[in-house]
Amino acid sequence: MNITHIALSGLLLGSLPGALIAAPKDFGEGLVNTSAARLLTNARQEHAQWNGVGRIRNEAQTLCTATLLDTRDASGKSGPAYALTSSHCLHRLNGAVQRDLPIKGSISFNYFDDTLESIKTYPLKTLKWGSSQGVDLAIIELQAPLADLLKDGITPLKLADEVPADGNDILALAAPEWDTLHLSACVQQSSRELVEQPFVWRVTMKNQCQGIARGSFGGPLLDRATNTVFGILSTSTTGQPEERKCQRDAPCEINNGQPTWHPDTNYGSPVVFLNQCFAGGVLNADNEYCDLYPITSITFRNPEPIQQYFVKKPGGKSKDIVPRWNLTFTTNTPFYRYKTTRRAIECENPVNYSSPINAENAYINNAIGPQTGMHMLCIVGVASAEQAVTNGMMRNALTLAVELAEPGPARTPDLTISLDKYGLGAYTVIWNLAPPFMHRYTYKYGPAATTDCLRPAGFSSIPPEPLLDEDDEPIELVRPLNDASDPAREKFAQLISIRSTPIKICTYAYDQADQPSTLRIDLLKPR
Repeated sequence: MNITHIALSGLLLGSLPGALIAAPKDFGEGLVNTSAARLLTNARQEHAQWNGVGRIRNEAQTLCTATLLDTRDASGKSGPAYALTSSHCLHRLNGAVQRDLPIKGSISFNYFDDTLESIKTYPLKTLKWGSSQGVDLAIIELQAPLADLLKDGITPLKLADEVPADGNDILALAAPEWDTLHLSACVQQSSRELVEQPFVWRVTMKNQCQGIARGSFGGPLLDRATNTVFGILSTSTTGQPEERKCQRDAPCEINNGQPTWHPDTNYGSPVVFLNQCFAGGVLNADNEYCDLYPITSITFRNPEPIQQYFVKKPGGKSKDIVPRWNLTFTTNTPFYRYKTTRRAIECENPVNYSSPINAENAYINNAIGPQTGMHMLCIVGVASAEQAVTNGMMRNALTLAVELAEPGPARTPDLTISLDKYGLGAYTVIWNLAPPFMHRYTYKYGPAATTDCLRPAGFSSIPPEPLLDEDDEPIELVRPLNDASDPAREKFAQLISIRSTPIKICTYAYDQADQPSTLRIDLLKPR
């Protein structure tokens, strides 16, 4: 045997073990990162590993996505069935961490496009833990135990050991509103603190997976190589304009106290810390290693703090708003501690908190600022003046955010205009209020040829100043509407009839400091 042959044989033998090692499984099935979301099917059990991800709905018929957790221990022992979803998707309660509350609703599994006739639906039993303080997470116990769901062929998903490093391939499973499960692929990215008023999430992650829309939130974020759950989808900026940043459904990241905007970006909350919260298949959240408790629940006696103030320019004409917290509240504990900071994550640091304060007649009215940008208020409840600080206590601190902004034009007026469906030639015009950025409107309308929007005469106010009839009863000219998805947000509607000539509508929006927007002009044509 010559030396060349021996060397070649050694090379082949040396490479043989590597050649026999199987490549990691790709649970994304070749799906390209940031490509369009793929509609999933399961009639032939081709995606049975995801039949434990489905549609959850509460008593109010709010639609979210949820995941059945595999909480069996090493011996296979199981207990109750638990589902993970987004807390603020199910409801928009801020200030209260909810624990062990009855919950009505259901969750449907095997939720695929071609298995609608074999969907398996189970009633909900208990909201074991739910919070939008610092993390956006709800843990819900089903009425049926996990063993029953396993017998029914439902496959739960295991929690990941850790959050994937930035740049690692991940998957998102989600059921958009009125649709079934979709799969999307992208890479994991870390993100900064997140504000979506009134919520502040201190530990977050982000991605650019496609197809994430209303109904998707609560869906699992999966490690692509292991199919384990490391996070849940919470919110997205997709479809939102930058001028709405930090408001509802338009989250912003906070960088050195300043809000920053990332278009077409999804955000989620990590859930790997829950590995420490289950024992023998049962949620054991009071143990010393689980950070779900103790909890502070805050109830605001006065309206929630205004979310944005404007710094008055010297000599300017804008309304002078004194920036103070002005927060009256009650807590579920006899004492509380608080501090102010520019970084929400500092709420989890016990340094610089006040001494314990008696919670009777609780009131915080510290000045805010004077620097522009985001300012945070942190509150934790304590059982006694001597209670020691714990990790769980700090993880569940409430954070409220207020932005101090430079004066400037108010945001563009937000109108919804639709032609009546009965063919009568009338338009329904809706002015959407969004305090503090669109606090009120002034408007006028008339024939397009003769209506001069630049003349100040003839403008009416929204909300309207009431006109009284001969019996001193208000005449309703512009009708307020309730927004079922957000009762705090008012809309005002008016029916405008069009005959033979076009109608011009002139609108200005005014923010909380009474600064006007640029003029918006809409032209309504006869149909």
